[in-house]
Amino acid sequence: MVIINYFFICLIFGTTFLTIKMGIEAGAPPLFSAGIRFFAAGLLVVLYFAVKRHPVTLFLLSKKVAFAGFCLTFMTFATLYWAEQYITSGLAAVLSATGPMMILFVQAKRNKTIIKREQFIALMIALAGVICISLPGFHQELSYLWVIACAVILGGEVFYAIGTLNSKEILTTEKDVSPFLINGVQMLYGGSMLLIFSIIMEQPNPAVLTTWDIWGPIVYLIFIGSIGGHGLYYWLISKTNPVFPSTWLYISPLIAVAAGYIFLDEPVKPIMGLGAAFILGGVFLANRATLQSYWKQGKLFKKAV
Repeated sequence: MVIINYFFICLIFGTTFLTIKMGIEAGAPPLFSAGIRFFAAGLLVVLYFAVKRHPVTLFLLSKKVAFAGFCLTFMTFATLYWAEQYITSGLAAVLSATGPMMILFVQAKRNKTIIKREQFIALMIALAGVICISLPGFHQELSYLWVIACAVILGGEVFYAIGTLNSKEILTTEKDVSPFLINGVQMLYGGSMLLIFSIIMEQPNPAVLTTWDIWGPIVYLIFIGSIGGHGLYYWLISKTNPVFPSTWLYISPLIAVAAGYIFLDEPVKPIMGLGAAFILGGVFLANRATLQSYWKQGKLFKKAV
């Protein structure tokens, strides 16, 4: 189930890049639509668990879960959406792909341990693959806003790392609680913060949400991207280490390129094939120990049967 769910989050998050682009091109204010997406998804999940009589109130009042929502949902997406006004989506994908390495750095600093050389090199190989995938969209003039936007995304990835590690601590402490509930509460908090930030920065007009061209992508992102994808991400954090599920950041640009080619007739260049090889090889090497562990468990299970 770990390998299958990892495949699903890579597939889901790969298609959400395309869906977000469709919504924005239809006229949806980026931060406003992101806020609606996460707030609605979080609210639906929390209501579901409330009906099932789970301890929802306990986590709604949890400062740790609120902080996870601030880091994982608000800071990660607010910085990304703001920065993409000044840099290309290809560069944004490369900068976002530093997330797993940020987790390694923050984790090493917290635990006062040394980063494993093999894992770091593997993540660098995968990052090189994302660069190759994204190179065709790199054409852009440099400016001070370009530099600030790059720094903002990298800062957002630091918060992504902190939020992921904090979530692992919460899920380790609360072993009897569903990861989907914790994810729902943090999305509710993060979505609320995004909506407030959108009202201040974008001053959105709710009338833009009257067309299906905008609502369609938002509905997909609520149920598939947020409830499904982010819920499975939390589940994987609870079952494995924080780095393993975060490597979706390498696979999803590859899936996004394939989806763009299939559905939007976007061009695919030879260097993208080299990038795909780097990504798949790097992700495999970075997660080799985890994959071997679950492969052995699968063999033992078959023998037992």
